[in-house]
Amino acid sequence: MTDPTELIRKLADVQDRILALPDDAFAQRWELRKEQDDLRSQAQEFAYAMDEDKFDDELLSELRALRDRMKAIEHQRIDLVGQAGGGSMSGEMGNLGGVKINRGIDDAMGLPGIKARIGVIKGVLMNRGVDIPPAD
Repeated sequence: MTDPTELIRKLADVQDRILALPDDAFAQRWELRKEQDDLRSQAQEFAYAMDEDKFDDELLSELRALRDRMKAIEHQRIDLVGQAGGGSMSGEMGNLGGVKINRGIDDAMGLPGIKARIGVIKGVLMNRGVDIPPAD
């Protein structure tokens, strides 16, 4: 494993090279994507190693905070049932527009990353045999 700073530099370099490729450089793009995936796997190992050094209480506290953040994001979503409405005032798309807006809210607020981090923390805690409290 290399130094985390070096790993970040390599990831940035690969991303810059991908963006600099012409649209029809499929083979080069494929090779760079494979290199990028390998570097991301190495970065994931670093993140896991850092979690291994944390105390159970730290991880449980982070888990609670992330679950609270996830709940706050979910409260900002559009109510699809209410949004679909009824009668002449409802849009022709029904709730499809709301689904797209909700997905945009989730992405903008970082919900996919939060869910991924929760999964990592739960994995570390399960490997240690720690009881994981249920989500509220």
